[in-house]
Amino acid sequence: MDGANAAIDALSDFFHTLGLQSTLTELGIDDSNFSVMAQKACGGGTLQGFKTLTPKDVKAIFRMCL
Repeated sequence: MDGANAAIDALSDFFHTLGLQSTLTELGIDDSNFSVMAQKACGGGTLQGFKTLTPKDVKAIFRMCL
């Protein structure tokens, strides 16, 4: 986890050196539409992958991106 967190921090720093935003907040996006966004991302069901994601999971991921 320490390595993953260090990589995330380094990528965020890199984005900022390029003048790019790295969070949804910096892009002017708040959590007011996360429920709708999560439902649409899941196509009304779930996202299949390494771990199946429900709209609730996707909404939590969006929240971590603020």
